Amino acid sequence: MGLLNPSFEDEGTAPGLAEHWTLTSAVAHQQIAGFGPEPLRAWEDFERWSVSLTTLDEVPVARAFFDEDSEGYEDFTRGWSNDLYLVELPTGYVAAANFAGEAVETMEVGWSNDNFATSWVVLDVAPALFDGLPAEDFEAGWRDNELYASSWSEIVAQGAAFAGGGNVETFGASWASSTSL
Repeated sequence: MGLLNPSFEDEGTAPGLAEHWTLTSAVAHQQIAGFGPEPLRAWEDFERWSVSLTTLDEVPVARAFFDEDSEGYEDFTRGWSNDLYLVELPTGYVAAANFAGEAVETMEVGWSNDNFATSWVVLDVAPALFDGLPAEDFEAGWRDNELYASSWSEIVAQGAAFAGGGNVETFGASWASSTSL
């Protein structure tokens, strides 16, 4: 006897079920990973792999020495090519900057902002025109948008055509039938 409803076209007793089909699920084997040493636990806690130290007094400390003077800190004075490094600016080599005769840059001259407006009233205002209109209606010249509909009433309704010319998709025409498991 062949399979009944091999293409799942006939609906079953509940949504998602097909007539003459039964969905069965089974677990064949289950295994839990145990992290050890004994007693095994089902999670890795890392506390049993090392000793947890709660204060710095319990931590072994080794002092690092950075040069032949046995200093316990790096002072960056030797071996860093910084013998001529300045820690402050010498007053004999400092010159004040001159910004158009001022000691402060006001950003008013020479920054392409000579005609910079600080309020709207000083501007000459003219309305923008879009195809001769004062507002952009996006109707023409926007990547062939003349073909787009702006409301559902502009769309001509047409029924969908499925396999075999019907108005319902049965999934039977293009799916290979199964006759055995």
